[in-house]
Amino acid sequence: MAKAAVRAGDSVLRAIPSVERILSAPAFAPLVDAFGRERVKEHLADHLASLRASRAAYDEMDARDAVGASLASATSSTLRRVINASGVIIHTNLGRAPIDDVIWSEAAEIVTGYSNLELDLDRGERSARDEHLTSLCRALFGCEAAVLTNNNAAGTMLTLAAVAAGREVLVSRGELVEIGGAFRVPDVIQQGGAKLREVGTTNRTRTRDYAGAIAKKTAAILRVHRSNFDIVGFTETPPIAELVALARSKKIPLLYDEGSGRVVDLAKYGFASGATIRELIASGVDVVTCSTDKLIGATQGGLIAGSETIIAKIRKHPLMRALRVGKETYAVVAATLRAFATEKHEERVPIYRMLATSLDALRARAESLTRGTSANVIESRCALGGGTTPTETIPSIAIEVPGNASALYARFLREQIVGRIVDDCFTLEVRTLLGQDLPLCQKALSEFAPATR
Repeated sequence: MAKAAVRAGDSVLRAIPSVERILSAPAFAPLVDAFGRERVKEHLADHLASLRASRAAYDEMDARDAVGASLASATSSTLRRVINASGVIIHTNLGRAPIDDVIWSEAAEIVTGYSNLELDLDRGERSARDEHLTSLCRALFGCEAAVLTNNNAAGTMLTLAAVAAGREVLVSRGELVEIGGAFRVPDVIQQGGAKLREVGTTNRTRTRDYAGAIAKKTAAILRVHRSNFDIVGFTETPPIAELVALARSKKIPLLYDEGSGRVVDLAKYGFASGATIRELIASGVDVVTCSTDKLIGATQGGLIAGSETIIAKIRKHPLMRALRVGKETYAVVAATLRAFATEKHEERVPIYRMLATSLDALRARAESLTRGTSANVIESRCALGGGTTPTETIPSIAIEVPGNASALYARFLREQIVGRIVDDCFTLEVRTLLGQDLPLCQKALSEFAPATR
């Protein structure tokens, strides 16, 4: 009996066609065309090996499907487009700020071809890529010069490396924050080659604390904006004007890690007022560093804006080459900043379009999405996110989907729609939806929350 089973297994193995014969079959032609003969051959060999190991019969359609799935998995990225219905506008886990089609198209004109990234078109000579934003940033922020790095932590580290390598930088204890991904400001400072000198206390730091710590080895004062948390109660922080006056009197630069990239005052949208980049530079801050994918609303990058003297040192520093960005980032950031310079940011920068949308418009959108379903339109609160306004939210409108909240969260997530659970109810926040998201959300609501009869 056992010998008969072995003979049957041998027969199955002998029935497997050769690799070349399989690859020449019409069923495999689309795979060969899409992935190339050699790559298909590799995955086919693995499939045939698994058949031989299990002494299973060969089936052409099963083989084609198995090899196709294996090729798709091996050659695709796990990065997917998702719909943000979470109620967090600048969502770090979801890629922070979305880019508008108009901005992307404007940048694409440069990115999809060759560009003068490092060419002076007037002189026909090589130039520096880090000068392309200078005129735009001068007009928008009133600074003397500006450069880009790959993120704000890199911008801060590079600035300190250029200004304070081997010397002390004064920072308030209340500003030694940890940013996303467990990166800490003290580590960034020290990796830049500077020596951290803490002043004041966690909750109270005065100008005289900085003044008392200044010595010959002091290279700069660094102010770090506490964008991802807040300290309340018995607190004190010196005004920027006092730190500017102190820095001037001691002939050391005042650096400001602003972090969020506040180009315009957010009070218009219901948040507390805060100093903009232009206001910081106008007040006498020597250099401001910030992210470009938070309140600026562009792709990831770190903007360094300020004094020509300090920016020139940054440009010449060896780390500049390691931390610089490519033409794609320059193109997207420039197009986004141009929207602010022409006062079209509420039209062309999605996060500001979201902030500027009225509650009546949001409610109308929600009612349209829920028509013919059992979902309800409710009032909600929306966060700006990205560590920009940690203790503040603004009124908004959401869609409440009846049913088990955890199960609904998982079902919508499988459709690449990220909602949220509030008070044991699953909701979709309407303010954070983009125009192209609406049909997919409506389809999901019709499927998961059908109208009751």
